[in-house]
Amino acid sequence: MNITNKLNKILKEYSLGNKLAAYKEFKKIFLKNKKNTKLRYNLAVMENELGFVIDAKKNYEFLVNNHSHFKSKINLYNLYLQEGNFNKSLELICDLLKEDSSLKSIKVDKAFVLYKLNRIDDSINTCKSILKKNKNIHALNIWGLCCFISKNYNEANKLFLEALQLDKNNIAVLNSLGRLNHELRKSKISEKYFLQALSLSKKNYQTLNNIAGFYLEEGNYKKAIKYYEESNLLNPKNSIVLNNLAKAHLSLDDVRTAEKFVREALTKNKDNDDFKKTLSLILLRKYDFKNAWRYFDGRLSLSDFSSKNKSFSLIKQKLLLKSYLKTNSSILLIREQGVGDEILYSSMYQDILNQIDNLIIECDERLIPIFQNSFEKKHRNKFVKLGSFSSNMKKLKQFDNTIYAGSLGKFFRNSLNAFPKISFLKSPNTYKDFELNKILKQNKKLKIGISWKSFKNRYAKEKSLTLEDLNNFFKLDNCLFFNLQYGDIQDELNNFIKKNEIEIITLRNLDLFNNLVGLANVLSKLDILVTVSNSTAHLAGALGVKTFLIKPVNHAAYHYWNFPDCKTPWYINVKMINKTALKEKKLINNFILN
Repeated sequence: MNITNKLNKILKEYSLGNKLAAYKEFKKIFLKNKKNTKLRYNLAVMENELGFVIDAKKNYEFLVNNHSHFKSKINLYNLYLQEGNFNKSLELICDLLKEDSSLKSIKVDKAFVLYKLNRIDDSINTCKSILKKNKNIHALNIWGLCCFISKNYNEANKLFLEALQLDKNNIAVLNSLGRLNHELRKSKISEKYFLQALSLSKKNYQTLNNIAGFYLEEGNYKKAIKYYEESNLLNPKNSIVLNNLAKAHLSLDDVRTAEKFVREALTKNKDNDDFKKTLSLILLRKYDFKNAWRYFDGRLSLSDFSSKNKSFSLIKQKLLLKSYLKTNSSILLIREQGVGDEILYSSMYQDILNQIDNLIIECDERLIPIFQNSFEKKHRNKFVKLGSFSSNMKKLKQFDNTIYAGSLGKFFRNSLNAFPKISFLKSPNTYKDFELNKILKQNKKLKIGISWKSFKNRYAKEKSLTLEDLNNFFKLDNCLFFNLQYGDIQDELNNFIKKNEIEIITLRNLDLFNNLVGLANVLSKLDILVTVSNSTAHLAGALGVKTFLIKPVNHAAYHYWNFPDCKTPWYINVKMINKTALKEKKLINNFILN
């Protein structure tokens, strides 16, 4: 039998379903004819279909590098796409478009890859160039996703709906509308779109993954796991679903299973920074700090981090990613995103100040007086406004390295014993609040501050309470309550006070959002703060104020509030309870008295 007939017989066996046996026979022939590009290409296609991805990639890469093989470039960039290796995928896509710029489907993939790389303007421009020639659902959808990630929600909605008019049963667009409405916390509308997508195809793993994510963030963890498992059965190679299963099991406090799934995801894609972040959160939960910090820097490469840190593109080349400090180096330390996180990680400022002489710490301007008062006088000039150096390339040249405050843990918090056992911030004693002093002078009751909302973050709704949720505190005898809630809450507060005929003091001359020195002054004079997870909770914790924190639901709780014993090593004076425990009068009384 000649080689052509033999190959045809093997390919027929392969098409009839005897894939593995046919593949082995095909490979034997290829190994005797390695210079045959057609054989190598067909072998790679078989390997790709059979899940031998590493072998398929090697063969595609050989054909691309040695023969500029067109079809291999297409298949290889799609493999890179599946792995999340968007930079390599983009290189091949650009190469293909140089050869033939009319390839519309590849242009669409280019727009998608640019979106995934957070090159939003480039992605939108690519979508516009596609749409100039004709309406394209995929280009409209990707453009909408770019607006979505840029928080231009109205434009995103407009584009998604325009795409849906072209095809009311387009699963990708329905999923996009589901995600958008869930981001806007329009849960019923979001669920409607996800279920509509699912009704069109119950075997679309992306839809299953999306609806699982919806239920995860709605706190329905078991339902989320059900859909993630269905998605995983359809596409067991997909490491993103494994990572999502890890997140869902962590929300159910099943730490062991969560770790198993994320480690499996990392074996499939060891460079994925989202997976590293998930593993770091699991290890932090286990008090395995030393290993957790090894993965925690994964957050730095995520689009969510870079979008919230405007100077990231400038300073990333100088980021210190090693696990040791050179004491003679010059370092720019940059606050972590959000005032709460900045306060938390400032518990390590004294550690780094003790080691690095040539150090500048960029801060939220509102916190600078508190930091200057809390650390030695010789360090006063080391605290500067955020952006003073990080937003200026010329000024950045004077530093050897840059570090975000959250990355200090790998140097200074590698065991439970390394955490502070005392408060680490001090309220400036020169600050005077005559209104507060007058109230305190006239009243000797137990002083309780209340803060019940979180604003301007992804999980603000999950973190926040109503004043009615705190009713058992207001029933306590001999207590004086202070409103320490920033934001637009005055109507809500006034209505509650009128309805329940209780007194809650609002200091009229204190701006709780902008005057953090004034807020620190009030907190330092309280006996107790009752709060949700917000920046006020962190400031109270850092000042050593006895704090009763109502913990968010698991999926919305940051790592520092997500320990199993109702305590956090970051603040020794903070006790945590779940929202359901607010109904337990005995528990509240015990905390107040003790």
